[in-house]
Amino acid sequence: MLDNLIRLREPAAWTAIAVTAVSIVLALVRFVLASSTGVVPFSAAAQDVALHAMSLPLVIVVVALVWSCVFHAPLPGALRIVTAAALTVTIGILITIVAVVLGLTASAGTVGVVLEIVGGVLDVTLKLGGAIILWLMHRGLRGGRIDIPSAQPPVAEPGPSEATLPEARAAGASGGWTPPVATGTSWASASDAAAGAPGVDAAPASSGWHPVRSPAIDESTTGGAVAAGGAEPDARGRDDGGN
Repeated sequence: MLDNLIRLREPAAWTAIAVTAVSIVLALVRFVLASSTGVVPFSAAAQDVALHAMSLPLVIVVVALVWSCVFHAPLPGALRIVTAAALTVTIGILITIVAVVLGLTASAGTVGVVLEIVGGVLDVTLKLGGAIILWLMHRGLRGGRIDIPSAQPPVAEPGPSEATLPEARAAGASGGWTPPVATGTSWASASDAAAGAPGVDAAPASSGWHPVRSPAIDESTTGGAVAAGGAEPDARGRDDGGN
């Protein structure tokens, strides 16, 4: 239920401000009609405006709703609500003060006039306190003393540009399968591997196809094998000659 009240506080505040403005307008219309037709005296019509133009309970409701919009999870449109409420209440207070002064003569006797003055001053003072609170909230919002969330939508982060798409695909950013990189050493033949000849490191898969180059044969090993093979006939010849 509390969440529903928090969600409805903004329309409720605008509704209270609208009701206050309509009440002021209706009071002025009644005053003009009563004064122009002569149904009631001018002072009595002014006294009616002072009593019904803007009631004190309505001002308290407006201030309470605006306060909730500013200080309890502030709304992005809090400044507009505070400005409209402050202007409406201020205009109502000015009309009430003028109507109280013009309606003093409608009271019968000195006691009635004194009571009218005391009641009017008390009513205006309380309403003026509500207007001061609203203008202080307005000043705090305009001056940055009260933080409210921004009404602008968050800026979306830019996606990868066309220039970076090849690099993203090469790095596996597309989410597809990436073949493993081949590692190890290869020889041209099994005899080279058995003879201890140096092999060729496997190229990475991303470098493309390369022909396998046969490693150079160790000359010292080849020379030793030829020398060993050539020494055998000489030794056999000497053996034959000796025999």
